[in-house]
Formats: sequence, structure tokens, C-alpha cells
Amino acid sequence: MPQRFISLIICSAIVLGLGACGAKSTAGLLTVRGRVAVDGSKSMQPFNLKAETVFGNFTGDEDTSVETSGDSVALKRLCAGEIDIASVAREITAAESRACAKNGVDLQRVMIAHQAAVLVTNRSLAIPCLKDSQLNLLWQRGSKIDNYRQLGSGSPQAPVSLFGPTESSAAFQLFTSSITGQAGDSRGDYKKFIYPQGPAMIAAVAADQDALGYFDYAWVRDQLGQVGQVAVDAGDGCVAPTLAAIQDGSYPLSRPLYYYFDRAKSGQLSAVGTFVEITIANATLFANRYFLVPLTAEQIVTERVNWLKQTGRYKRSAG
Repeated sequence: MPQRFISLIICSAIVLGLGACGAKSTAGLLTVRGRVAVDGSKSMQPFNLKAETVFGNFTGDEDTSVETSGDSVALKRLCAGEIDIASVAREITAAESRACAKNGVDLQRVMIAHQAAVLVTNRSLAIPCLKDSQLNLLWQRGSKIDNYRQLGSGSPQAPVSLFGPTESSAAFQLFTSSITGQAGDSRGDYKKFIYPQGPAMIAAVAADQDALGYFDYAWVRDQLGQVGQVAVDAGDGCVAPTLAAIQDGSYPLSRPLYYYFDRAKSGQLSAVGTFVEITIANATLFANRYFLVPLTAEQIVTERVNWLKQTGRYKRSAG
């Protein structure tokens, strides 16, 4: 279906300083001025810092800031008018939306990437799939499970040997909130690996015949051939941690990542609008380079179209 975007479209070549999209586009970009304040999830910091750098290269701005106060604090600050973009790993709540509306903030959302935690085992440990209830029994705070057979008759008779990220990691927050229902609720007697030690954790799992662990998918995706991967059943059957399942949201240990911002501040040639354009134009490149899971090409188009429609800058061609 032919489409035409009647807006300032930043091509990836210009954004990264690798080429040019034409003098007219460049001239438009040079009129953009203003600082952008971003706050939110720690997992999105490298991605956001790259967008900040590119934005600064275009505008000459040196005051744009990227902070990592967490989702709830960032959304509260956005609704209070203290920041321009909340970069978060969850959807905004109804109460948070009401707070924004009360303060005159007309919220707009753009999905920018995905994140996932992948469950892995030593290849000799026969655990092809685990229910979320079994994972809860195994990983919840105070768990006394010390043999996989305690998870059910189909589980192997082998001592539990667990691996995972440290408590400060985004993968830890994602996994615990998804499995135990509360971020941070986890047993502590497992072998911990800090970022960027994902490959080291995979090597450790590959060397321990009883090992089972989890880590951020994007940090270990190139090493997954060394270990077994465990599918997760959250009630709709076993879903393996494939790229497609993460991107379409069917893999239970995955989540989309968002920008929330005030629609009134995101018009053409605005600082916030330009920052968002840079992000969308380079969403795949930034995600792959900075350890997130990229949107699909179709998702990128959908997010761009939805954003431009809401700002009144989208029009379909007659053809």
C-alpha cells in the first residue's frame, strides 16, 4: 500500500553522519534547537545515549540529558513537566495517565525496541520447557527446591545449579516481575554474573552438567548455540525464545520498550520531535548495537505512521 510521509523525515545516513539526504532536509534540521531531558529504564541507557549523541551532532545542543531513575520515577517526572521523554520498560498505568492529564500533558507513546530474558541449560540437562508456575517455585525468594525432580515427575533427577544476572540488571527485574509477580523477588543462592559477562555465564552453564540459568537475550544471543534453550509455558503452551516470538510478544519473558512524551512538544522541527525521529530512523541499528531486541520492519513503519498521524503530519498518497 503506497504511503507518503509529509514530515521532516531523517534518513539513517544523515543521522549517523554517513552521507546526505539532500540540502533541503539538512537545512531543515539545522533550524532545530533546544534541550531534551530523557529519564527512565537503565536497560535503555546505552540506546538513549547514542540518540543523545546523534541529536547533539545535528543541533549543536550540549545540554540534552539521559538519566536512569527507573520507570515509575520517569513517568512521574514527565507528568510533572520535569522531563521531555520517559524511556520505560512498561506501559503507563491508568493512575499515571490521569496524573498527566491533570497537568495538561497530552501523552503520546512510541515503541522503540524489545527486551527479553532467555532461559538456558547445559545441553545434557533435559528440560525443554517449564511452566511459569514451575519457574516461580524454583526461583521465588526462600525457595527450597534443590533438585529439579521437585518441579514435577517429568523433570530430571539432578541437583539444582542456578545461574543468572545480578540484582541491579534489567534482566533480573524483567524475569522476577514476570515469574514471581514482583520485581526483585528472587532466591539469592545462584551464581551471579554482572554485565557484560553474559558470554562468560553461557560458558559456565556449558561447563556444568546440572546448570540452568537466565540472562538478557541480547547479551548472549551469539552464544546460544553452546547451550540448551528452555521454552516457557505461561498458559498458552510452550513458547521458545526465538527472535520472532520476542518481537511479537508471544514469548512470556519479553516486553516492549517505549518512549512517552507530550504531544504538544513533538511537532515538526521541535527538539523532542527531532529526537524521536532520530530514534525511529535508527531503531534497528541502535537496538542491535546497544543490546536490545530490534523492532520488525513492519513495527517501525507502524510506530512512525501512528506518531505522524497524531501530530497531523501524515498523509496517504492517492496512488
